[in-house]
Amino acid sequence: MIGTGHGTRAWAGWVVLAACGGTPAATTDTVATSEASGSETTTTSSGATDESSSAASVTGEPPPTGTTTMGTSETPMPTEPTTTNDTTTGEPELGPPVLRINVGGPAVGEFLADDGEESPYRASPDTQIVAADAVVPGPSVPADVPLEVLASGRVEPAELEGGTGQLRYSVPVEPGAYQLRLQFSGPSQGAGTRLTQLWIDGAPVGEPIDVSALTAGDAGAAVTFAIEADAWLDVELVRVPGSEMPMLSALELFGDGGLRDGPAGTVRHIAADGAGSGDSLADAAGLGQLPALIAASAPGDEVWIHAGDYATGGEIVITSGGTAEAPVVVRGVGDDWHSAGRPRFVGTRANPWVADGAIGGTVFRLASGADHLQFVNLGFVDQGNGCWRVADPVAGLRLDNIVATNVHRLLENFVGGDGTDASIAGLVVKDVSVRGYARAVARLQYETHDALLEDVFGDSEAQPFESFSTGVTLYEAAHHVMIRRAVMLNHRQVDVEGYWNADGFSTERDNHAIRFEDTYAAGNTDGGYDLKSTDTTLLRAVAVDNKRNFRIWGQATLQQCLGLDPHIRGGSGTQAQVHGNPQAVFTVEDSRFVDADPDTIVFDMDEDAAATVMGGCAERHPDATLETVEPAASLMLVDVADGC
Repeated sequence: MIGTGHGTRAWAGWVVLAACGGTPAATTDTVATSEASGSETTTTSSGATDESSSAASVTGEPPPTGTTTMGTSETPMPTEPTTTNDTTTGEPELGPPVLRINVGGPAVGEFLADDGEESPYRASPDTQIVAADAVVPGPSVPADVPLEVLASGRVEPAELEGGTGQLRYSVPVEPGAYQLRLQFSGPSQGAGTRLTQLWIDGAPVGEPIDVSALTAGDAGAAVTFAIEADAWLDVELVRVPGSEMPMLSALELFGDGGLRDGPAGTVRHIAADGAGSGDSLADAAGLGQLPALIAASAPGDEVWIHAGDYATGGEIVITSGGTAEAPVVVRGVGDDWHSAGRPRFVGTRANPWVADGAIGGTVFRLASGADHLQFVNLGFVDQGNGCWRVADPVAGLRLDNIVATNVHRLLENFVGGDGTDASIAGLVVKDVSVRGYARAVARLQYETHDALLEDVFGDSEAQPFESFSTGVTLYEAAHHVMIRRAVMLNHRQVDVEGYWNADGFSTERDNHAIRFEDTYAAGNTDGGYDLKSTDTTLLRAVAVDNKRNFRIWGQATLQQCLGLDPHIRGGSGTQAQVHGNPQAVFTVEDSRFVDADPDTIVFDMDEDAAATVMGGCAERHPDATLETVEPAASLMLVDVADGC
């Protein structure tokens, strides 16, 4: 069986200990803003209701190297690293130590702890600690690095192995030149098995690092980079698709600069027992004063919500914000941004959840004027239809390092009052983890555009409702949306007559310029990807254990995708790897489909659907059906190997 980004991983000598969360900084991601000109279709689908089904379509060519394509628009990516590792003259000369983190381990000497649920600088909420039975320092490991530091590291939990493969730290520093030293530990399964791309402040650094080659013989290894940092040093390790999760044991920062203790602007404070002005932690305000504190803030100011439990009732309505150049940041902190801590907003949603239980309420309602706001390092428990609800048009919303459990939706995009539009321009949702929801991680609609959802994890945990859940729902005319390294699991509609819906990702007919990169959908009672949109691209998308792994209704291009083990759990409909629905026009390139169930149809084409499949392979049970093509439909298979 072949399974890029999927399957059981052997970690010889390592033991997974615990899942932990983090505290990221607010940073800026670039999203393409030019419009696509692809045509749109209008026919509705059968067997689906308003939020259930969605279609995809792509008309463009595969993106050229060095670009990120959203629809037909392209945003150039850096072709030269913004930082360098001097491999010609040796390692960069180190300045004074600024910060040392024992990744996944306790405090050891000058190395800070990173072994709790929260960490002051870790911005990835879903990682697990691993520990080694034996530690062997390689020749590149400095003598002043304690062996205990090499004995721990972090990897993604098993349920995320198909998608994210990312580890991020955000550190408030004085802008300038630094040296970044990364300590890696074994085991190594051989060169090329663990490849990771280093990103600094949103730009890739050189070629991918072959961690497995560095740690040959299961020894520890160090690699040092000369870097330039802005006010938030964002260090991100992203595994190369098809390889293993990067293993980082320590992060060290050296240089003549230092850590910043606060933003350039004013900081206002909220505490769980606060009733003061908010001018200091000693005189902290209460949560209900957040709108007033934001209104009093100038662009670049921050409101710090200190760790603790905050009971929520009615909506907190926000009507002011910052500017594109200087957002107002609402940040969860411990005592400050150098101490671990994440505030939790606790609502009234039924827990444990039942289909007719109390849904709970909205926490933050963003109304007209709430532009250029960033929310960082917050937690939500037992909340209703929107930890955030965008009820009027807003711009520049960012949600960063967010953890939620048992919510109806994390992000709801729905008008308030007599309004007709609540479009979001320039949305970023990054490093978000949501477990247990009945509707969605996010619903985006109206003319919401230029949106980036990156490193987002959602597991509905099969929560029941009168309707059904979908991990990410694009609706109405949302467009120019990039979904990268997102994982959506276990959306279920059960025990109903007829068709069982519930998808990992869905788009609708008027959505366009939608791009999926390195995403993963599994365990859903309908489509892993249920796509009606036009001008849609899926690159290295993985679908596993869904009724129909890829369900296409519009115009789409699937490139280097993987379908594994489709599974119908009940209701009507076929069990298929790729399902072409009415009016679908799509191309599948260099993709693989693997399954051993005799009831699976590899390519299932309805009505007038048209598809071309080029390259790749299909591995199936001898009694399984390779293709079903209705009279008006068409399917062309070109150089598709019989067996993978």
